[in-house]
Amino acid sequence: MNTPATLPGDALPDPARCPLCGRPNDCQICTAATYKGSCWCAEMPFPEELHDRIPADARNRACVCRPCIVAALKARPLPPLASGDFYLEPGTGRMVFTAAYLRKRGYCCDSGCRHCPWAATRDAAKERAKRNLPGGIALLLALLGFAVGAPVQSEAAQWTEDFATNPLARGWRVIGETNRFTWNATDQRVDVTWDTASPHSFWAYPLPQSLTAADAFTLAWDLQLNDAEGGVRESRPGAMQVAVGLLNLERATSQNYARGAGRAYETLEFNWFPAGFIPGFGAVEPTLSTIAFDQTGRVVANFDFPFEFPLGTPHRVELTHEPDPRTVTLRVRQAGTLLSEVRLPLPASFGAFDLNAVAVLVWDERTSQADSLQAHGWVDNFSLTYPDPPIRDLTLLPSGRDVEFLSSQGWNYTLEASSTLGNWIPLGEPVAGTGERLRLGDLRDVDFPWQFYRVNARRP
Repeated sequence: MNTPATLPGDALPDPARCPLCGRPNDCQICTAATYKGSCWCAEMPFPEELHDRIPADARNRACVCRPCIVAALKARPLPPLASGDFYLEPGTGRMVFTAAYLRKRGYCCDSGCRHCPWAATRDAAKERAKRNLPGGIALLLALLGFAVGAPVQSEAAQWTEDFATNPLARGWRVIGETNRFTWNATDQRVDVTWDTASPHSFWAYPLPQSLTAADAFTLAWDLQLNDAEGGVRESRPGAMQVAVGLLNLERATSQNYARGAGRAYETLEFNWFPAGFIPGFGAVEPTLSTIAFDQTGRVVANFDFPFEFPLGTPHRVELTHEPDPRTVTLRVRQAGTLLSEVRLPLPASFGAFDLNAVAVLVWDERTSQADSLQAHGWVDNFSLTYPDPPIRDLTLLPSGRDVEFLSSQGWNYTLEASSTLGNWIPLGEPVAGTGERLRLGDLRDVDFPWQFYRVNARRP
């Protein structure tokens, strides 16, 4: 029989048990480790109607468990459907809920929804809490006053993929036409057919964290084209692009970008166009390009032409974003020799973006006026360099009131305290990071039965 979370005598309620049902609440704060990470509750809204059911002595002292929260959310009426909450799947007519609607609903129904945000965001929430990307709240320490543990080592700031094993078993996804992408187990690569006579198709890997306009990052990969021809259909003599890059996967799949007409959102691409012919303009030479779209659809691009992409030989492609000054740089190398560098300054009016997936992109020519493409080749050896986390090698000192960590320049740090995990109090003014170790402490001459700390890292 489950009982409420209480301790014998006058002791406080057990913070590790749900005050409603008595089951373990799996609260991340109640672990013994110094670094707590992000709790599961960070991804779920808390139903206010549960508050009055919590015993008065357990309020703000013990967390409600996931099953109790999900049960309360499921008891609510479903939110009404509005524009952008669903779309009809081409070919089947089935209604597909968007991630925005599923977030509005507030919980995972365990039905395997195509755009379910919960399964994809649990690990991402932990990663964002550790790395504290701009726009998020602080890196959460949430340390019990007496807890002391080992230093926390930073996560590797690089993701790599060499396709040595089946990528579909490790998070890669095929969206659209499945025959456009084939894992080549023998050569350990992915063979790609860029045939634009089909709906948008993506070979995509959802990232554990989003990349924003405030981040410096580099995506690199090997690319070989064996053949490529633009204007392959008489009614479409212009050339569509061979494309690889980063995008917001949820927006790209739910809004069906008119990419051939140059309309998309939150996308950063390498493009190469074979020779083509634009009616009313004339012949167009082969062109290398990098292009970026912000969250409002504003687009900027730059080009290198004529650029004939050598066929039948591998190239190393790099796409780099620098936040200050905001610049995107595309580099193409063959056997280590730089063949082209295209720099794309992003103007002050260019807005924010949220890039959450690496993707090989086969855009639908029907969204263009008179373009088409057929090309064959392969991709391999992806690497994505992430920004360094602002807090590294975090240590709670034996005092139980002081923390020490390796700081980063360009960030401000504040130690905050709370006795309830709800009302956080800054302990002093923000301290600028130096790139060296930084110590922050609670200098108040007060003893607390319960005290939690977190370090808030924000850009000035």
